[in-house]
Amino acid sequence: MSLQFTRRLGVTAIAALSVAALGGAGIGYAASTVTASPAISTSTPHSEKDVTNIDVLRQQLRNYYGDPLGTGQFAADSNYAKEASRVAADGTRYLSHLRHKGKATKAILLDVDDTSLATWNYEIVSNWAFNPTTNAAYVLGQQFPAVPGMVRMATTAEREGYAIFYLTGRGTAQEAATLGNLTADGIGVDAGFPKPTALGNGEDGLFTKPDVTAYPDYLKTACANDPGGKCTTIHYKSATRAHIESLGYDIVANFGDQYSDLKGGHADRTFKLPNPNYFLP
Repeated sequence: MSLQFTRRLGVTAIAALSVAALGGAGIGYAASTVTASPAISTSTPHSEKDVTNIDVLRQQLRNYYGDPLGTGQFAADSNYAKEASRVAADGTRYLSHLRHKGKATKAILLDVDDTSLATWNYEIVSNWAFNPTTNAAYVLGQQFPAVPGMVRMATTAEREGYAIFYLTGRGTAQEAATLGNLTADGIGVDAGFPKPTALGNGEDGLFTKPDVTAYPDYLKTACANDPGGKCTTIHYKSATRAHIESLGYDIVANFGDQYSDLKGGHADRTFKLPNPNYFLP
């Protein structure tokens, strides 16, 4: 089982496969007591003809990114770049024409991977098989360029008085490199995003995911009933948005490439960036 597989399908699917592999016996419980389902809910094909061949699909993705030979560099005039730029432009128009009311400070929130920073180069080098070691080399080396249109959108928002926050599932150990890649520190790629807005309680405005043993109180509370108290993506991100709101901010727009970035409320409007490469529940 590849690490890509565990990343894409999640714990419930892995549990089901483990039980199947062991025949449901000799592991301390009967297989019939385990109720498991895949993280991705979809239809079941009736025929091979109902499924796009995976090698054909990979080539379609290369074409979509304007990179038919798989160099790892997406094209500025690719369908991907055009689609991402349209979402960014929609966000800019919305923020520029909004008449914000209320005492809370207006803010925007951006996910990082494939919302702010494009990971296409890593998808190519890994052949769509996520590996935490090789991925960390790209993260720590700050190798990801900006998603088309998103720097301009965030810069315009900052100029118009919006606080800027970033929220990612990357771990705390990757925070410094993430900040450097997003902004400018002379290492790897300097994407040129605005620096995050520092909060009055000492938080720097870039929220990375801590180890469960170091959860702040707002995550402990929100995720108490999750398996092992470890936040699902939706609970982690929605609880963090609620935390930002509690500090006097109104998240006017929330940008993400996964639906799990956008679910759970605590944002006035959501904007979905294109990402056909992986699914995170």
